[in-house]
Amino acid sequence: MFLKSYVEVAVRFEAVQAVMLREPQTWLDGLAVTTEQEGERLLVDVGLEVGGRRLRRPADLVLGQPQATQVVTSLPLRIRVHGDQRLFPSFYGSFDAAWLGPTRTQLALSLQYEPPLGMVGRAVDRTLLHRVAETAARIFLEQAAHRLEEHAVKGAAGGVKQAPSGEGSTGPMGSLAKTPH
Repeated sequence: MFLKSYVEVAVRFEAVQAVMLREPQTWLDGLAVTTEQEGERLLVDVGLEVGGRRLRRPADLVLGQPQATQVVTSLPLRIRVHGDQRLFPSFYGSFDAAWLGPTRTQLALSLQYEPPLGMVGRAVDRTLLHRVAETAARIFLEQAAHRLEEHAVKGAAGGVKQAPSGEGSTGPMGSLAKTPH
């Protein structure tokens, strides 16, 4: 199954990119566990439990090597949830940042997963699990965006400058001169 979620942050792409390329583990630390716990809570809230009890499984985040261009930075990732009787799936995909103007950046989380528990898991996924996974992915993205934004603003204060709105209107796409309509 495929999931994609987007959010925009009012931070220059260059500042976001600098943070993503410099020690991404520092601003993503703990989010895999938080996401798995939120997913488990959502499963219980909608009445899905395995064996009548809530299953807490460890989760970890594995990051690949970031890839960057002038307008996009992509961070491959995998959120692994351990255990063979889990309802919440492991995910793999990417966390991406894209230039969206001189003072904005679009963040996207693109994930794939295979529903756990074979045919039973696929049936549950079609009826409910996919929406739970979408919600957990959105929560992961929102929390990652918040952390990334904090780190980018701190970094901007120490180096990469945030241009006030309307100033510095050139970027990776060249001059952004306004044209009359």
